[in-house]
Amino acid sequence: MEQGMFESCQDPLALPQPNRQIQTLRVGYQKGRVKSMRSLTHDTYEIVVQCDHQEQIGEAGQFWTIRIPGIRKPRPYSFARAPESENPGEHTFFIRLVPGGELSAWLAGGDRTGEEVTLSGPLGQFKLDPSGEDMVCIAGGSGMSAVFAIIEHAANLRVARNCYFFYGARTQQDLYMMEEIEVLRKRWHPDYVLKFHQVLNEEPEGSDWAGGRGLVTDYFKEHYLGTRQVSVDRMKAYFCGPPPMIDAGIAVLKKAGLADRNIFYDKFEDARSPVPVIDNAKCVLCDECLMVKPVEHCIVEAASLRRGDGGAPGTMDYEEVEPAATAGLYYNTLYINEKECIRCYACVEICPAKAISPDYAPTPTTLASIVD
Repeated sequence: MEQGMFESCQDPLALPQPNRQIQTLRVGYQKGRVKSMRSLTHDTYEIVVQCDHQEQIGEAGQFWTIRIPGIRKPRPYSFARAPESENPGEHTFFIRLVPGGELSAWLAGGDRTGEEVTLSGPLGQFKLDPSGEDMVCIAGGSGMSAVFAIIEHAANLRVARNCYFFYGARTQQDLYMMEEIEVLRKRWHPDYVLKFHQVLNEEPEGSDWAGGRGLVTDYFKEHYLGTRQVSVDRMKAYFCGPPPMIDAGIAVLKKAGLADRNIFYDKFEDARSPVPVIDNAKCVLCDECLMVKPVEHCIVEAASLRRGDGGAPGTMDYEEVEPAATAGLYYNTLYINEKECIRCYACVEICPAKAISPDYAPTPTTLASIVD
């Protein structure tokens, strides 16, 4: 028997064993090294990773996970450049230091040029839409990366549409990418505009700052939505950055009448964020989540769940189905292991049945499968 989907077995009467790796076919892995590293602000770095493979994979707005030797969990980071603008095999990321973060400590520990990393991806559904409607882009913190990549991609395509980019930060020392955005402004389609506004919410009074102040979503509401410089009747909205900023911006636009289908966002989460929960009563056994999981045991096919110490979801143990395969017939429960989940939310985005969310608790159907 040839090796392929089923591994060969010497006993002709033995059942063939499914290839577990078939579950991760949509997630590619690339070895690479840090080609360059530079400081963008006091707490944000740009790293460029040169991969062994030269092809460019993925689209502007998507993300990859970065795994560092010696650090157990990878972390997700968005492309910071449009892939077609990169040199062959190169991928640029903006990484903001998070207090207590393992990868942050590694990055702040010195020049990492030449060090080995592993990328997995691409993941995510955040990308440029094909319409000709105005683009309203609102970003904060390292959310600059995905939004800049999308705008750069739009400039490369010379899209015939206006773009209004609002970036929220604390103070002037948190601002970056101004020169690069000015280059894109000059390259934008000549019959349309790219406007960039920076809004600071903690800038000291009396400083030389002449730009916007306050919350970036309030600035957009007052100066653009309220003055009808943009209209929800011909708008697509893109958000990337801190979840409270995204939630506030979506609330403003939905109240103004913008439909959900016209709002695109990518929330940056860390290990302190809620782990998604799978509602197995809604699950349709399509295995889409298993196809995009970036970590082998972040989502497991379980025959049963067992309560761990304290009974909290993160302390549950599970009996993993053996052998695992892509067909839902092999398991009766999917479970997200909090200890392995990296909060990339790729599973939340890909689920067609909306059965995965960080916003709800396990259902009675899920709890009924737990063995005390």
